[in-house]
Amino acid sequence: MAQISVEMVPPGPASLTAPPVPRPREAQHPAPFEGSPTPTVAAGTAVHPRRHFSGTGLALDTVLAVALAVTVVALDRLSSEMAAAAVVGWVAILAASGHYRLRALDQDRTTRLRLVLGTGFKAVVVVLALSPWFQTPDSLSLAQLVVAFGLASAVPPLLGIGRHRPRLVLAGRPRDVRDAILELEVAGSHEVVAVCLTRPSKVPVDLPTYVGFDTTPQIAEQHRADALVVLPGARLAPAELRRLHWGLAGVGTELCVGTGLLDVTPTRTRVFASGGLTLVRAVSPSLRGPRRWVKEVVERVAATIALVLLSPVLLVVGLLVRLDSQGPAIYKQQRVGRDGRLFWMYKFRSMSVSAETDRTELIACNEADGVLFKIQQDPRVTRLGQRLRRWSIDEVPQLWNVVRGDMSLVGPRPALPDEVARYDVDPRRRLVVKPGCTGLWQVSGRSDLSWAESVRLDVRYVDNWSLGLDLSILLRTASAVLGRRGAY
Repeated sequence: MAQISVEMVPPGPASLTAPPVPRPREAQHPAPFEGSPTPTVAAGTAVHPRRHFSGTGLALDTVLAVALAVTVVALDRLSSEMAAAAVVGWVAILAASGHYRLRALDQDRTTRLRLVLGTGFKAVVVVLALSPWFQTPDSLSLAQLVVAFGLASAVPPLLGIGRHRPRLVLAGRPRDVRDAILELEVAGSHEVVAVCLTRPSKVPVDLPTYVGFDTTPQIAEQHRADALVVLPGARLAPAELRRLHWGLAGVGTELCVGTGLLDVTPTRTRVFASGGLTLVRAVSPSLRGPRRWVKEVVERVAATIALVLLSPVLLVVGLLVRLDSQGPAIYKQQRVGRDGRLFWMYKFRSMSVSAETDRTELIACNEADGVLFKIQQDPRVTRLGQRLRRWSIDEVPQLWNVVRGDMSLVGPRPALPDEVARYDVDPRRRLVVKPGCTGLWQVSGRSDLSWAESVRLDVRYVDNWSLGLDLSILLRTASAVLGRRGAY
């Protein structure tokens, strides 16, 4: 769910005409809704101040910088005074750039990584620019040490060491709050500490639960929340939302307002003001244009090169398939491509030649939901076919479909005509682009996914496509194939 993060600016001194901004620190803490779990911090007890910086990150960077400085001094590449000054300066620069602040809701792992590398680059440029004024011949060694500092400090964010999980209070209708909790649990990167509901819920939530939003700032302070997320349907008037913003600013909690947009990445949204309203514009997906042409050319060239390089392996696998069971080595099946066009998709045969006719007798054994047909222990799969499917080798001939232009290297799952005949609105969104040899569905679990999860992943890919996303999926495909999750 896309969200708008509103920056918390501490209120300034009140003017003579404006009423003072409410600061609810002294307000009485509300009691939870009857029947909900006991709050983690009992009402009336002292509230521990929320930390705004990461001591773990500061300690890690200091230890790494000191270790590098000692190494450089031991190699007689830099004086001890200059090395000590570099350590202090590096940690101070990172602190000034906000590296040690606890992660905000709109920051991910790459945000902090970019900050560290960008700070290191700027520091190196400054050192080299000021080198003529240094009364030391060690300016180049100092620049090299700063580069080492930047690379070393980038390791903890890259590995997720010392990563802070933002504490959230969710506000909205009971059903919306429950759905949001499930989404956040899947992501595993946030911690929901309390919920504020528009009305009492018939289905209890295993969290401190409050009804109404009058005392939400106190609730956020009581549970040391980093952010309050107001979900669509919370029924807050603009003036109420503004006062809530003021109250949260007084306790140091961010305000985030959900837009209701499903699976829209931040890169496809624009926040602007028009006619006194603050609006969010969702940018149309990139379905045509130069970037699509680049994708087409690069994928066809890459598939051609891969087929040439893998041709000896393909010949051996084809021979093994023929020796393992009766029938052709290559199996072709009609699938639905972009805009509903039919094409023949090629695979190494992993089932018996009577697999299509035997499917009717196995309908009752179907283990998949929706329109899919999957059996984990499918009796139609041959002995060699099990190994081919386990390592996704049976799908390699689809590279020929990429060369022909029927498929892409990355795209939605290629569907069967009888599946498409039963599609409703959302699954049909898959058909506006070419199907792919791999995609979000493959790197996220393949056959272990439910029908709804598979559709949502494919639609998310179609609407938020980019060349960077394709590259990320290709890199993740290798680990998905090696992990063999959902491969049967």
